[in-house]
Amino acid sequence: MSSQDTRPISSASWEDGISGVVAQQAPTENWSPALDASATNFTTAIDGVLHLTAGLARRIIGAHQAAAALIIKGNWHGMRKYFSLSPKYAAWYEYRTPAVGFGIHSDIVAHNTAIRLTQAELERHPDFKRFGREAGKHPPMRGWLAVPIIGQDGRNYGLLQLSDKYDDADFTEADEAQLKQLARITSTTLAAICHMHDNQSPDRQ
Repeated sequence: MSSQDTRPISSASWEDGISGVVAQQAPTENWSPALDASATNFTTAIDGVLHLTAGLARRIIGAHQAAAALIIKGNWHGMRKYFSLSPKYAAWYEYRTPAVGFGIHSDIVAHNTAIRLTQAELERHPDFKRFGREAGKHPPMRGWLAVPIIGQDGRNYGLLQLSDKYDDADFTEADEAQLKQLARITSTTLAAICHMHDNQSPDRQ
């Protein structure tokens, strides 16, 4: 896809497509996104990217928790988020409460920078609020790696997160580099879907 064919992700018609949802790990085991220009399938395609990205992030890096979130124009209430949890966190498979842009998560979106912390560093971080009102309900974290999803326009469009790396290990610089690469691929894919939807919507025909 050439650069002239790419519009900012925020240029798409979101009113019929994106609403605040925290989705389960997968709609079905064999589900896959359909890239169609209709509002419903536009949402399905966006959800498909987030669902697949969360699963890829967890498996590529090797962690028990992963999440991929799309946030348009800093609107946390309109966020769409998919997560992937290993069987270690089966007790939280039905956890649904969305983030509200409070605490350390908001640093990623506000500053478009990655954060990589050990558990000790996470607990000492001044913006770690220990889940606020969700304390005792939210899955516990063990270390944290988060990177922004950045569009070609330089704006933030969400973040990818990992916690609890396999074998009780800490996240590394190499892990961060891999997650950043996945975030770039995710951004490009989301932009392509939005570009197609934008071009094929009735008000552009």
